Amino acid sequence: MEENKQEGPKNENDDLYEHFRFVAQKGQQPLRVDKYLMNYIENATRSKIQKAAKDGNIYVNDTPVKSNYKVKPNDVVTVLFSPSL
Repeated sequence: MEENKQEGPKNENDDLYEHFRFVAQKGQQPLRVDKYLMNYIENATRSKIQKAAKDGNIYVNDTPVKSNYKVKPNDVVTVLFSPSL
């Protein structure tokens, strides 16, 4: 499992987001992206992950996905969490 936080903002508001990037392992069984991310992001709630998906902030292979997308082997999953108010 490869994980890293992205460095450097993409635009002026990007520094307000938490960035995570994961590469699914070869043997990854199809699993909903929201459940997949729950396994790898410490202190993330399912509702926070689903909100990120609804807001278009979860990407698989650079394409925005909904929370019911099934992660497959070698998928690159990126998530941006907006700051809580």
